[in-house]
Amino acid sequence: MNGTSQMLLLGIGTAGCSMARGVSSAFGPGLRYALADTDATTGTAGGPFTLLGGDRLSGRGAGGDVVSARLAAEDSVQVLDEHLEGVRLAVVVTALGGGTGGGATLETLKHLSARGIVSIVFATTPFAFEGEDRQRNSRGIMSLIEEAANATFFLPLDKLAGGEDSMNEAMTRAVNTVASGVTLFWRLVEKPGYIRLDAERLRHLVIGAGRGRFATATAHGPDRAEEVLDSLIRSELLATASSPVRAILCGVLAGDDLRLSEIGRIADGLRGAFGNNLTFQLATVNDDETFAGRLSAVAMLFESDPRRADGLPSDVAGAHKGRGEKANPLKVGPSFERGRFKNAEATVWHGEDLDIPTFVRLGINLEF
Repeated sequence: MNGTSQMLLLGIGTAGCSMARGVSSAFGPGLRYALADTDATTGTAGGPFTLLGGDRLSGRGAGGDVVSARLAAEDSVQVLDEHLEGVRLAVVVTALGGGTGGGATLETLKHLSARGIVSIVFATTPFAFEGEDRQRNSRGIMSLIEEAANATFFLPLDKLAGGEDSMNEAMTRAVNTVASGVTLFWRLVEKPGYIRLDAERLRHLVIGAGRGRFATATAHGPDRAEEVLDSLIRSELLATASSPVRAILCGVLAGDDLRLSEIGRIADGLRGAFGNNLTFQLATVNDDETFAGRLSAVAMLFESDPRRADGLPSDVAGAHKGRGEKANPLKVGPSFERGRFKNAEATVWHGEDLDIPTFVRLGINLEF
C-alpha cells in the first residue's frame, strides 16, 4: 500500500470489497486502499480490512437490513480513521439495494465529509428482477448518497451483465467491469501524462459535481481511436438519462505511441455526440509498460439536475444552495439541500428520505 498517496480507494460491503480487491489486483503495487464490512468473513479474503459494527452485529453482517447496517456504521465509523490519515480524496465503491452497502455507505460519506475529504462514489444498483422493494430502497439511498458525496456514478447491474449469463457469471462480469473501469480511472490520476489529472486537480474538479455517468473502452490496431470512440458512444452506461449532460471529463491512456490525432478524434467525437457547448476537461496517460500497442479511454459525463428545471416553484428552487457550484470548474448543477433542517436526522422509510418532496425525489418536473 502506498501510504504517501492522498487518494484512497474504499470498498464498503461484500460487493464493494470485492470490487476494491479487483482494482488492487489489476493496478498492482502502489494502490492505497481499505475495505470495510459488517461481515467478518469478508476480511478472510485478504487486504486491509476493517470490521464495522462489531459490538452491535458481532461480525455476522447486516442480513440485508439497511437500517442495521447504518446503525452499525454510526457506532463504529471512526475505526476507519487509521486509513484516512493524509487522505484528501476518497473513491468509494459499493453496491446498493440493501445491507451494508446501502446502509453503511451513507454514514461513511458523512464521516469523510466531516474530515474534509472529498468523495467520489461508484455504486452498482440492483437487477430489475430483484423486485420493486429493492429498487425503491436503492433509489432512496441514491438520493441520500448524492447529498453526502461530491460526485456519484450509479451503475445498473442490468447494464453490466449479459442477459444470457448465469447468475454467477453475471455477478463476476459486473464486479470485473466496475473494477477494470475504476482501475483505468486510478491510473489516469496516479500516473498522469502530458495533460495531467493528478489527485489535487481531480479533487478540485469534482467538488459539487453531482451525478454522472461513467464508461471505459479499449482497442488495438490502426483504427483504435475510432473503435474506442464508437464503443463509448454506444455504451449503455452512457445512454441518455433523464437529465442532459453538462460537462465531460475524458481521459486517454496509451503507450508512447499515442498520437495527437487520436486524442483529438476522441475528444471531438465525444463533444459531437453529447454536445459541443459542454464544459470539457481532458487528461492523458503515457505508460508504455502498461499500454504498449493499445489505447484506452475513460469518459465521465456529469448531468444537470432535473430538480432545478424552470418549472420548479421558487421556494423549492431557492432551497438549492449550490453545493460549491461557483467553485466547481465542471459547472455541474447542485442537488437538493435541506435548508435550515440540514442538521436534522432524515426521516427514512424503506430507504427513501421522506423529508424531500415526492416530486423532487422522483425527479418529476412540474409544469405551470
